[in-house]
Amino acid sequence: MGLFWVPGHAGVRSNEITDELVRGSSGLKFVVPETALGITRQDIRRRTIRWLVNRHWVRWRGLGDAERQARELISGPCLDAKARFLSVNTTKFRAVTGLLTGHNTLRRHLHLIGVSDSPLCRRRETEEETSAHILCEFEALASHRHTYLGYLSLEPEDNKNVNLGAIWNFSKVTRLPLIDKGHKGPVN
Repeated sequence: MGLFWVPGHAGVRSNEITDELVRGSSGLKFVVPETALGITRQDIRRRTIRWLVNRHWVRWRGLGDAERQARELISGPCLDAKARFLSVNTTKFRAVTGLLTGHNTLRRHLHLIGVSDSPLCRRRETEEETSAHILCEFEALASHRHTYLGYLSLEPEDNKNVNLGAIWNFSKVTRLPLIDKGHKGPVN
């Protein structure tokens, strides 16, 4: 047995039979095991997650001044936070997210989007009403802060370790308007 060259389409009977069989089977599905990639699904998933986290960190590091409050109160991208956020209802999620990012109905944000005349605190007109002000330093909320967040006063950095449920309970008991319900006109 050997390998022999046969001129194609030259009237050689066995070559013509082979050509006919190939033409007849060219439309059929190839039935053999699929080609292996040499990489497991778990590895693909792990690499994809790693890539996404890296992209998220690049974006996080590139945040500008407009995202100042979020950088001040959130330590950065965290895969564990996903599970914690998914475990709370929409109202809690919106309130906590709004409080941590500064996108809420506190006066500074409302002033930035042109809904409020002043960014100053409703109760203490000497400081801007920001998330960091409410969560960290506003004296009138010190007892609630101590009860729910564990501190009389906080540095913004300390909030990065506070439980999301504690932040929700704090925001609920302070009765601050933290959830944006579609403001139509000016807020005093």
